[in-house]
Amino acid sequence: MHVLSKLFVALVALLTAALVPMVVTYAYNEDSYKAKWQESRAEIAALQGRLDAQSGEFDAVKTGLSTRAAELEVSLRASRSDAADSSATVERLRDDLSQANGLKSQIANDLSTLASAVSANQDLTESLIDELASIRQEALAAERRRVELDETYRDTAAQLEVAVAARRALQEELQRMKGDQASSMDIIGRYIARFGELDAVASAGVLDSGIEPDRNLDATIVQVRRGGERNYAEINAGSRDGMKVGWIATIGRGGEYVARLRITAVDINRATGVLEMESETARGLVSVGDRVLIRTNN
Repeated sequence: MHVLSKLFVALVALLTAALVPMVVTYAYNEDSYKAKWQESRAEIAALQGRLDAQSGEFDAVKTGLSTRAAELEVSLRASRSDAADSSATVERLRDDLSQANGLKSQIANDLSTLASAVSANQDLTESLIDELASIRQEALAAERRRVELDETYRDTAAQLEVAVAARRALQEELQRMKGDQASSMDIIGRYIARFGELDAVASAGVLDSGIEPDRNLDATIVQVRRGGERNYAEINAGSRDGMKVGWIATIGRGGEYVARLRITAVDINRATGVLEMESETARGLVSVGDRVLIRTNN
């Protein structure tokens, strides 16, 4: 109950208690007291009205307070729920913080590992760069060697072509020399048929003041000198070919015997000899380009 309501109730009770003795005391003065009593009743009614009004206000205030209290209760429950949620959130945040700290440590470890890996990768990259530079140098050297080998191959191929051509020429020369040899043997045969076999002195190594050759050689007359008692001819074979002073050579032309040559002087690549058995009327004189055949008796 509100304090004002209690105060009014107490006041009404006091007034009632005061009026009863007055009624008894002033019974005889009924009119006077009746009027007073009516006034008192009017005052009481007024007070009751005021009390009722105060009670209404009190009820309204009470209702408002009850509503406010209910609202506050709801707000309190909501606050408690929010507080519980906040506590749960705080706990969750603490767990998240703990997990974050753990994750932070893990990240720090991962970063350390990553830094080590990056350092290792950097070292590996530098090593690979150095190795790549070395490989490039080797590749350049290999390319240079390839170019050199290509040039050597081309030179060798050219030399091979030259060698093949030279071999072909040598084969042709060999065939020609075989033909010349056959022609020379024919000339020698004709010489023997015409002048007879060599005597016993020739078999001992001496032939008409000459020396029997110890090898077979072919040469060509390159110069003829005539004058005086003897005529001389120069051939394109010398000491490098094994030519020696005193050898006797046969001179032929087109498969025919022309004369013979007794070597009297030998140079490195030239030899000079005296022309013998030369007949201008029968076989013609020796001239430049005639073949010179040197053969052993074996």
